[in-house]
Amino acid sequence: MYKKYLINLLLILGISTSLGACAIHRMDIQQGNALTEEVLNKLKVGMEQRIVRRIAGTPLITDPFRVNRWDYIYSFKHGITNEVQYSYITLYFEEDILQKIDVHAMPLKESDINSLNRQLRRNRS
Repeated sequence: MYKKYLINLLLILGISTSLGACAIHRMDIQQGNALTEEVLNKLKVGMEQRIVRRIAGTPLITDPFRVNRWDYIYSFKHGITNEVQYSYITLYFEEDILQKIDVHAMPLKESDINSLNRQLRRNRS
């Protein structure tokens, strides 16, 4: 009787442990401004800050010590594959006019970001 009870207990513990290991879920992590390649192509040197903000949105980083520099950073890390997609753009202004665009890491296309967002929604449901 005791032996049968012990075997059943070990069997239940083994099954619950193996099922628990299968249920690990790693979340997708999306951070920053999703500044797309299409938006980047609309930005032109000589534009006013207010127009740039209307096109590109509010920058992720605004440094109070360098108010003439706006940084747009975006990253997406897939929870299962750990694949990282990344973009980084810096805009420089002088007297509220866009003077320079530095592309440190090319932004994604809008269709790629939409695909990532659809994937996020599917994973949440």
